[in-house]
Amino acid sequence: MPAIRHWLFLLLFLPFAAQGQYTFPYETDASVDLPLIGAGLLTTGVSIYLDRRVEPLTQEQVNILNQRQVAGFDQYSLRHYSHSAHQFSNITGLTSLAFPFALLLDKPNRNHTGEILLITMEGALLNAGLINLTKTLARRPRPFVFNGEAPMELKLKQEARYSFFSGHTAVSSYFTFAGAQMYNDIYPDSRHKTTVWATAAVLPLLTGYGRMRAGKHFLSDVLVGYGVGALLGVLVPRLHRL
Repeated sequence: MPAIRHWLFLLLFLPFAAQGQYTFPYETDASVDLPLIGAGLLTTGVSIYLDRRVEPLTQEQVNILNQRQVAGFDQYSLRHYSHSAHQFSNITGLTSLAFPFALLLDKPNRNHTGEILLITMEGALLNAGLINLTKTLARRPRPFVFNGEAPMELKLKQEARYSFFSGHTAVSSYFTFAGAQMYNDIYPDSRHKTTVWATAAVLPLLTGYGRMRAGKHFLSDVLVGYGVGALLGVLVPRLHRL
């Protein structure tokens, strides 16, 4: 694991260096900021309300679940339950959070710390709200609920019903794509853009793969989470462009 963390650090932070002529491309605007913050607070508030009404599965309900109920393209996750994969997805997910903030390593961007933080957190709030709201509405059992290797105690927790969609993947995807989009806009002539975008695309894929190997999510959970996070990561910074 230390080698992986070292590799991710180098890959993530080396491209963020001063890139010649500098023009900050974003501005804050109440007509954009308030709706984004409002949508994030609304979805979060509704999800908290619904979360209190989600009952855990009973042992009888768990026992009658059948793997044949799961679509063929989602069957892969049913065969896996790994704590080390869970830890791996946590590492890649946490690494993803640094993507937008790595922009502050370049001194000129520090004069715009407020804008970078606001743009990033607006999207993060909305992303989290959509994740939690969808989980409380879908109430999909996680793959490990179907797996005999997982302890029954874990299957009987409320959290076992929150498979759709993958929050780890969506968060990872949002932060990497938001960071890549902002890097792209701040340094349009940078020779490192391809590396930044490639890293932004791969890191949440690794996170999603770890979630499937851990038995926490199905492929469909990961794909939807990846798409939602990437879409918001690109859209929110673009809404703030000059």
